[in-house]
Amino acid sequence: MTWKLISKSSYSQLLGELETKSENNQDKYRMIVAEKHLNAGNFAHGGFLMSFLDNVMGNAAYKSFGNKPCVTISMNTHFTFSAKKGEELIGYPSIEKMTNTLCFVRCQVFSNNEIIVSGNGIWKLVKKSSIRSVKDKKADDDGGW
Repeated sequence: MTWKLISKSSYSQLLGELETKSENNQDKYRMIVAEKHLNAGNFAHGGFLMSFLDNVMGNAAYKSFGNKPCVTISMNTHFTFSAKKGEELIGYPSIEKMTNTLCFVRCQVFSNNEIIVSGNGIWKLVKKSSIRSVKDKKADDDGGW
């Protein structure tokens, strides 16, 4: 299967071209480090790497929720190495646990067969409904446990 471009939101387009494909029942995501992603040391900026990680895990959660919108509520990031301009970043997300409203995701990002950054986070399903009170929202939330 070939790479499919999925940069549809305004922020994703600002960040750059995010692509995905599935191999052996494993989704993976790709971006190429561009000039605009570099820090003063000419390495991929940590903020860019975190955004890539967030996009990869967020897309995995979105798919796990049946293509329903979700938002990041928590994310931990671990930097191992960095990447240079032109290098390919490949992210491999995995779903660790799901509840009715929460998705717990882990991901490793590689460049040149080395782990560049890894992380884990929690994504919350967004319910598109009328405006409700905080009390009503709390009553509907399973808390993820």
